[in-house]
Amino acid sequence: MKLNRLFAVLGASAAVFALAPAGQAAPSPDVVERAQAPSSEVDAYWTPERIADALANPMPMPTPDGAPAAPEAGERALIQKVPGPYTTDKLRSMGRLLFTTGGRNSSCSATSVEAANKNLVWTAAHCVHYGGVAAQNVTFLPAFLNNQKPYGTWPAKKTFIPQGWISGGGRDFSLDYAAFTVESQGGKTLTDTVGAKGVVFEDKKNQNTDMYGYPAESPYTGQEMYTCSGIAATVQVFDAKIACNGIGGQSGGAWLNAQDKVWAVNSRSDRRTVTYGTLFDAKAKQLYQQAGA
Repeated sequence: MKLNRLFAVLGASAAVFALAPAGQAAPSPDVVERAQAPSSEVDAYWTPERIADALANPMPMPTPDGAPAAPEAGERALIQKVPGPYTTDKLRSMGRLLFTTGGRNSSCSATSVEAANKNLVWTAAHCVHYGGVAAQNVTFLPAFLNNQKPYGTWPAKKTFIPQGWISGGGRDFSLDYAAFTVESQGGKTLTDTVGAKGVVFEDKKNQNTDMYGYPAESPYTGQEMYTCSGIAATVQVFDAKIACNGIGGQSGGAWLNAQDKVWAVNSRSDRRTVTYGTLFDAKAKQLYQQAGA
């Protein structure tokens, strides 16, 4: 009888430890993981017509709460077109993000980032969970340019979104970041294929930055990458702001520092003079580590 009890206890303990492999932290309750449809189904969904529909209907970049303050540094700068092709080491890890939210095909921007699994993409939370609805058919198109996909399409395997973003109704912009994993293709990971940017956490200092994304609101088409380069960024409480016009479709695009690493993503804009980028705190690092394991 005692042996039976002992074996039962040992079995229960083994079951608990099986939940998290040795050396791997248990999933955080602050991160919501959502499995996506099989890659074959997502690839089949994105016909040329649906891609065109998504590009024509970009995810609106949220406006600031109240009138934004005047920029504290730098002059107003309009986004500038990035000359193609985007197959250089610096550019090819950035690209278009396609998804469906509430039956509506839409688009944002995203970046391949360094991770242990070498298959991780970083973007804004409002691109993959908007208006209380989780996105479906999430797909990354690195180096996309004028309907050309030089590195193919990379459907999401699983999305990782801050719990607070969801429970807060998508209004806590300190949590406007998200990630998703993709599957290797032809024996090569995403990082093997297009490279990956490093991600910087707790970088709360004023600095010059290069902001990237694919604007898709008129007169822009979502077919080309644009940037504000070398522009001064002023850090606030949980984000930074630059004197540059952010446009729908650029959401989730990378802000790169002097070391070519992602230290913020396009989050909000008044569409005229100021764009805000969400910085990455300890919670963002936790999400990043969980998604990239």
